[in-house]
Amino acid sequence: MTRIGQNPAKFVGTVHKPERITVSVLTYIPFLSGYFATYLDVVKACLESIWKNTDLPYDLMVFDNGSCDELLEYLLEAHASGRIQYLALSKQNLGKGGAWNAILSSAPGEIIAYSDSDALFYPGWLSKSVEILE
Repeated sequence: MTRIGQNPAKFVGTVHKPERITVSVLTYIPFLSGYFATYLDVVKACLESIWKNTDLPYDLMVFDNGSCDELLEYLLEAHASGRIQYLALSKQNLGKGGAWNAILSSAPGEIIAYSDSDALFYPGWLSKSVEILE
């Protein structure tokens, strides 16, 4: 098959070079009632703790596993503002294993730190983890 026209990518001046470390978070909130009534605040606290307490250069990848509109709106705003570098939104819940397979196969970093969205990160957590790995 031949291409008609020009390759639009040739006009891209700069391409983001991924950081050595990708921090990945899996999110899922099906609705904001019952057990999940306050879970949006939990996800926000998780991401805020990453942004505040990560002391090495990193890219943040968030994979949403079919959540409610309120979480999607929050994630899209964080992505648009540059706080989330990679955002994957699944229309259907792939299950935890399917979601982690998608994340781990697409995360660009040499080192991938991953977590569910109900964890809080303490200051210096990433440098201490990388120190152990190296």
